[in-house]
Amino acid sequence: MGVLAGLLFAFGEPSWAGLTVFVCGFFDVMDGAVARLTGKVTPFGGVLDSVLDRYVDFIIFMGIIYAGLAKFAGLSSWFWGILALAGSLMVSYTRARAEMAGSGKLAVGIGERGERFLILAIGSLINRTNYAVVLIVFLTHLTVIHRLAVARKRLH
Repeated sequence: MGVLAGLLFAFGEPSWAGLTVFVCGFFDVMDGAVARLTGKVTPFGGVLDSVLDRYVDFIIFMGIIYAGLAKFAGLSSWFWGILALAGSLMVSYTRARAEMAGSGKLAVGIGERGERFLILAIGSLINRTNYAVVLIVFLTHLTVIHRLAVARKRLH
């Protein structure tokens, strides 16, 4: 579904892409829930899910960038799209790295994947993908800063 969303963005169909992002987010939540309910959760499954999520994030933002759907305030789609992609990747990386260092569960901040997908889906459905991307830029980087602050406090 994520690849389809990226392609729909790339072909200049933000409304359809937004709907697909919404469905993709729904299935992303459901696959983990089904694994837990059926007792089929494995450590490798969690790793694989995280890696595939990062690929989907990349494909979606590259579709947005390619179609020029993130232009805002006189700055190019490349500028905003790359910042949104970097922020999205760093939200996940910051959590994973801090938890690996012993911070405990670090699910803080408001720029998690579910929120990003919801913002992108709604923004694209109302033909305001650029506003959604800019909002994602700010929320993701604020979340990274917040996570670093919490991790620093817990690890010192």
